[in-house]
Order: sequence, then structure tokens, then C-alpha cells
Amino acid sequence: MEFLYALIGIVAIIVLFPYIRCFVKRLSCAGKIKKLCREKGYKMHAAHPLWFLGGKHGAKCDLYVETANEVFAVKLFGMPRRRRVLIFKENGEYFIRRFIGFSAYGSAIRYPIDGRSRRLPQYDFRYKYRDEWEIKTPRHILLVNPISMEIRRQPKNGAEVIVGAGDTVNGMEIESLSRFLGDLESAI
Repeated sequence: MEFLYALIGIVAIIVLFPYIRCFVKRLSCAGKIKKLCREKGYKMHAAHPLWFLGGKHGAKCDLYVETANEVFAVKLFGMPRRRRVLIFKENGEYFIRRFIGFSAYGSAIRYPIDGRSRRLPQYDFRYKYRDEWEIKTPRHILLVNPISMEIRRQPKNGAEVIVGAGDTVNGMEIESLSRFLGDLESAI
């Protein structure tokens, strides 16, 4: 019976590890953003109490960072598993590509398996937007944290293009945490 409990515990840890990783990464993300805002004198406004747990399926913005001239409206998009590729389509959908590895005769092959396409919600970057921010430049940020192995964009012709940090997809700037912190560092 003890063996069964140990086995169930090991399976639970293996299954829950990506979500534990995501939670730890989000706590780290929140700490880094708060620290930078304190150092630079920016104002951070959370859109809801547990903003750092915001998910890709919720339509409301998670965080606002107010600088002297800009307001960064941030929506969090998490990728619990690192070895995946996030692909945005031009029609407002996205899917996640995973890989299965095969090894034979001293060589290895990674076989891609595309997940099903899902509709990207119409994110509300004006949720709890304040009137005094109307004179500042708004920036809509989709912060992918934790980040995946790669982010791509698939135009209508089907050829995939790697998305660099700061590139715009569906009207949002796609950024990693390091790129977002760099943008905040250089903001006036």
C-alpha cells in the first residue's frame, strides 16, 4: 500500500511539474516588475488581486505600468511546458506544437505534432483604464511568461516566420519578460 502511495505521489509530481514551474516563474516575474517599477518611479496598477496568475483564456488585461509618457497594458500568456512552439495565425487563432523524439541507429528525429487551433480571445486592454491615462501613449503587451522554446507567426500562405520580441501580432506586441523589462528600463 505504501508503494502505491509513493507511485501516485511520483506521478502527481510529474503531471503537476509544468504548472508548478509556471507558478514559480510568475512569482519571479511579479517580483522583477515590482522592483523595476520601484527603482524607476513608475506606477504599477494591478487589474485584479492575483494579476500574476492571469491566463491566456481570460479576456481582461492583468496589469498596467504607468510611466511618464506611456501606459503599458499587459496581458499574461503562459506556456507551462518549455519545449513547445507557440504559433499565432493571422486569423486570430493560435496553436501549440509539441515534439516526439525518435532515436534509431545513432541518430535522432524530432517529429512535430500540432495541437488544435484555438481562438485567441479579444483581449480588453482598456479594462479598468483610468481617465488620466488618455493623454499618454498606450502600448498593448502580450507578455509570454513562462516563455516557450519559440514563438512563430503563420501568415495566410502557411509559411511560418519566427516572431522576435516586440513584434506585433493581432495588434499586440509579443514580449518575453526580459524584453518587457528592457522596454520599461528605456521608457521615459
